[in-house]
Amino acid sequence: MPRPSTSIDWSVIPWDELAATGDELLTVLDDERDALLGRDPAALERTVERKLALLSSIETMLKAHAARPLQEHGVDTLLRARVDQVLEEAIRRNELNGRIAAQREIGVRQALDVITGKSTAPTVYGRGGRGTARRGGHSIGVA
Repeated sequence: MPRPSTSIDWSVIPWDELAATGDELLTVLDDERDALLGRDPAALERTVERKLALLSSIETMLKAHAARPLQEHGVDTLLRARVDQVLEEAIRRNELNGRIAAQREIGVRQALDVITGKSTAPTVYGRGGRGTARRGGHSIGVA
């Protein structure tokens, strides 16, 4: 397990730094959404790298805080509420970005199907659980 960064003063509860890092994460998530909507792979790659670095930093801060003795866990209630609010908003924005990415993936797959001449019929599951696209009926037995 990586050790916490030495650039952080761990003698002080880092809630203010956690809130600031969370705010930065919100900005990066907005940039990620813009890159998804703008179909900019280079920008998307940069924002995902930055997002992963920020998430790693947040995880490190939370683990360090959780490892402290209970008496050191006191925190300004408003600051803690702000951190909770920022992290909840980050989850919401990340889920939205995931839905956008999934919709983009569907669109690209459909475009590739048209270009390559693949069937656009919905996928159904055949023998062995393999997905197949079928048009029309398929006899499953005779009475």
